[in-house]
Amino acid sequence: MATLEQEFVDFFAECKQQGFSAAEMRAICQPLLQRRSNRCSAVACVVLAIFGALCLLYNWCDEFSWFVSAIGRLLLIQVLPYWDWTPLYNSRCLIERKVDKVDGGSVAPTTKIPARYETEAGNCVLCETLERIPTTTNITFSTLESMYLERGWPVIVTDSHQPRTLDTLLNQMYNASSDFLESDPCDVATNLMLKKLFNLELALEKIKHTATAHNKWFLQFRNCQRRAVKASRRFVTRPYYYPLHLEPFYSSWALLSQNYAYAEFNEIYLHGLIFVQQLSGHFDIRLRPKQPCTNRCPVVNIRLGAGECLVFSTDLWIFSYGTETVESKAASVATVLEIDWQL
Repeated sequence: MATLEQEFVDFFAECKQQGFSAAEMRAICQPLLQRRSNRCSAVACVVLAIFGALCLLYNWCDEFSWFVSAIGRLLLIQVLPYWDWTPLYNSRCLIERKVDKVDGGSVAPTTKIPARYETEAGNCVLCETLERIPTTTNITFSTLESMYLERGWPVIVTDSHQPRTLDTLLNQMYNASSDFLESDPCDVATNLMLKKLFNLELALEKIKHTATAHNKWFLQFRNCQRRAVKASRRFVTRPYYYPLHLEPFYSSWALLSQNYAYAEFNEIYLHGLIFVQQLSGHFDIRLRPKQPCTNRCPVVNIRLGAGECLVFSTDLWIFSYGTETVESKAASVATVLEIDWQL
């Protein structure tokens, strides 16, 4: 290597003595420069390919993502003596809001957080003139947010997603992950078995073998465990207008029924920004305004059909659903997404 470097030095010295200009020297050495450039490009491509493979592994392989998370936690623990990052880990917002002060310099009282069935009285003006739920197609989330959600209006997106049959959804649930089938769902209601005996995999097996038209059954459950929610993202698809900046849903519901007419609407407690995606059949949905808007705003009744999605915020509305009349042999299937929505 030393001999080769010395030959290059002698070569450049000879060219300089013969009066070659800098442009002529670049032209002479162009093949060497091109080879070096190609080598750098090849190295960059290899690095990008490795990085892309690691990203795919992290997103699609649970074992690898848990391994990376464990390594990250260990590194953070080692950093803890030098930098206390725990306030950032536990806080919901990284940017502190300014605290309003009164004239005397004391801190103004904190705004009261509304209870489960309450909203701020000022919100009643948003819904008192609402006569029907608007529908829309081919929409972006920014338009959805500015035209409807910021005004407290529910909206139905009629081209939200492709309808799916009950059998398709069951197969996707079975193929999702063992984390999903072995999870312990919350807010379970069903006529398939006693609640104390409930097992998700067994319930799905019962549905698979009792899905004929003359049987009457229903099942609702909520994925509230982190691993179950993550696994459910493989079959609970996000609609096309779901933006990248919006947080992934922290909770998901599955509502399923076959030939079952509800005696009363079934109220379920939801929180945040809600996407109700009807995959098959239909559900009758009722939205009731929260206190103190019950006397000023109407109760809204909706029939949601396959391929449609109801989008609304629980800041103003209480959700309940059912099937008043059975008009089709197709099973009624819907998924509900709960998103932590911050304006």
